[in-house]
Amino acid sequence: MPNNPGDDQTGVNNFKLGYARLFRYWNFSDRTDWNVSERLRVFGRYSRFYTTLAPKNWIESRAAAFNGGIMASRNVAGDAVFLWNPRTVLNLRGSYYSLQDDLDNPAAEVTEADYAAFWPSGWYKPYLSGFRKLYYPNVAPYMGRTSFWLQHPHNYSAHARVSREQGAHQLKWGLEYRRHVADVHMPSLSSFSHSPALTADTFISPNTKLSGDTWATFLLGALDSSSVARYVTPQVTSMHYYAGYLQDDFKVHRNLTLNLGLRYEYSTPPVEENDKLSRYLDLNNPIPEMQANPPVIPAEVRAIANIPYRYNGAWVFTDSSHRGMYRTLKTVFIPRAGMALRLNDRTALRIGYARYVTPPQSQIPLLEGLPTDGFNASTAAAPALEGVPQAKLQDPFPASNPLILPVGKSLGRYTNLGSAASWVQQEMRTGVNDRFNFSIQRQLPEQIHVDFTFFLNLGHDLPYSKPFNLSDPNYLYTHKATLAKTVPNPFYQYLTQDKFPGALRNQQRVTIGSLLVPYPQYGSLTQTYTSGVLNRYRAFQLKVQRPTSKGYSFMISYAYNRERSSNFFNELDQYAERFTFLDSDNPRHRFNAAWTWELPFGRDRRFWAGAHPVLDGLLGGWTLSWVSFWNSGSFVRFGKMEVTGNPVLSNPTKEKWFDTSVFKIADPYAPRSNPYQYEGLTGPGRIDVNSTLAKNFRIAERWRLEFRLEAYNLTNSIMWSNPNTVVTSSLFGRVTSQANVGREIQYAARLHF
Repeated sequence: MPNNPGDDQTGVNNFKLGYARLFRYWNFSDRTDWNVSERLRVFGRYSRFYTTLAPKNWIESRAAAFNGGIMASRNVAGDAVFLWNPRTVLNLRGSYYSLQDDLDNPAAEVTEADYAAFWPSGWYKPYLSGFRKLYYPNVAPYMGRTSFWLQHPHNYSAHARVSREQGAHQLKWGLEYRRHVADVHMPSLSSFSHSPALTADTFISPNTKLSGDTWATFLLGALDSSSVARYVTPQVTSMHYYAGYLQDDFKVHRNLTLNLGLRYEYSTPPVEENDKLSRYLDLNNPIPEMQANPPVIPAEVRAIANIPYRYNGAWVFTDSSHRGMYRTLKTVFIPRAGMALRLNDRTALRIGYARYVTPPQSQIPLLEGLPTDGFNASTAAAPALEGVPQAKLQDPFPASNPLILPVGKSLGRYTNLGSAASWVQQEMRTGVNDRFNFSIQRQLPEQIHVDFTFFLNLGHDLPYSKPFNLSDPNYLYTHKATLAKTVPNPFYQYLTQDKFPGALRNQQRVTIGSLLVPYPQYGSLTQTYTSGVLNRYRAFQLKVQRPTSKGYSFMISYAYNRERSSNFFNELDQYAERFTFLDSDNPRHRFNAAWTWELPFGRDRRFWAGAHPVLDGLLGGWTLSWVSFWNSGSFVRFGKMEVTGNPVLSNPTKEKWFDTSVFKIADPYAPRSNPYQYEGLTGPGRIDVNSTLAKNFRIAERWRLEFRLEAYNLTNSIMWSNPNTVVTSSLFGRVTSQANVGREIQYAARLHF
């Protein structure tokens, strides 16, 4: 049975209540423990906090461009421990929590009637369906809001675990269940910008530094195509998570213990309550109308390459038969094994292996909103024609340019045809990391512990975004600027609006390069969260530490690491799906040091334990802490350039961190050949020194007041960023920016009871 405070009591309540006017915050927390019997103990906890942030509206107008917020949470948890018999313990746990995270300010809300007073035409009405809040529209540069969010997730969990001693074995097995629900609304109804170019003296490359003004354009109510209205549908998504595990700590000998474990996990795919989610684009499904009536590709394109075009594509939504956004693996087994060998009374050897699998719910977070193609829509205002505005703020989307309405699933397989599209890999394989560690630990006098560890991580199935509609880069290298020339668009007004709905149907001309792809009927096509990236990480670490004893503790560590991940070196590799291991730009060397010293004066300390309260208040109860971090600097990364030598300098300076003479602008019609980074060429190292001075005042036996003074960047030192690596910049090769901020000092008071 766990040894908890209050074991000899039938009930213990720990109650906390706080309130602060600055953020309009209150918090309530209560925990109760019950000794139901000698074999059963039940714990319960309920907590709730509510925070609002409402900045002062100094101009007393709902059009003010200011944000507010509401952050609230409710948490309920229960835990029961049952002593089945002297060797077996059953533990049952359950919890529920909900969160309200709203970028919201009720004082700034408007109503539909307010919109109607400003816009009698009612152009906005088709985009208000499902809107939970309405604010003054964003009117650049200083009015209204560009966007806001309303996020209301809530989670449930249940756990059952059995622990049993069986001879030399300490067995544990259990089951887990979790349910994640996300109620998300991220609307951004409209954003109106007033370009100074519309009031400049010419519409042909106007110099707006000499003529034209944003406020003048605003007063005229002139708009161009940079103004846009949007509809983002609300969504309520959920996922379920199931797990089971078995673990055995087996004491083979007094000097040898083995740890063996196996865990099974299964996560369901996200499901939206109204089945709004998209699944994928089926590029193996022929488009009947295009197969029967293929478009006529211009001769200029055929002269470069006779592309075997694939007029395929069928958009697939979730539905009542396939509600999940993708398919998850049902064979996720996670083994773990470890060994602890006592070499002598002061030395131990530990070897361990563990597999870690990234849960899908953390890789594809529900709160960011999932793809709902067809259920969202956006409309741009009419563009200016030869400098003359065609749209006005008083009626931005008239009958001549009405709002594009959400179509839902009505377009079926033709959704996104003629446009760019992205989707999630259907056979979801989340990242897997196999970790190995070898550690030797030694205890020295004065309770000082030394730990030398070698750590190795082998990662696979890590995600990347895979393009499906690439042109062979050799066409660009061979024909160069020719690919930027335009030709008649073979898809202009092609088929009917419902069979070819994308923006491509309305473009009279397109570039030659855009037609040298396997699926010219689409724009860019991207499969996100595609498994395939590899990672290799190894590190050596030496750590010396002393736990708190006699008021003093410290920790010193040094680590050397190397990391590589697979990636595409250049466009040719990406087109061929040929991965190359590239070194990480992370610092190779890191050093950390920390120590805490409780000054040995005052009550409960070594000296002056019985000092007068006044003397104790002045000199007793002081604690000093110090934390330092140092790294050797991250590697300097370069873009595509032509390089004729090694840029590393033996004595770099801020004015010339590397040899800039070996670089020049790369030929845009040639593949990248220069390395991303060079061994030995790192940016400035960085050191941070932070310190805390704390003083405790004992008010009563269970009450203590703590004052803390914390300093960050105590030495007020400047840490420089990496040098400029833009070859066309006049600052190329120079260190000009600061990576840290100056000394920051904060103080706080805490009441402990």
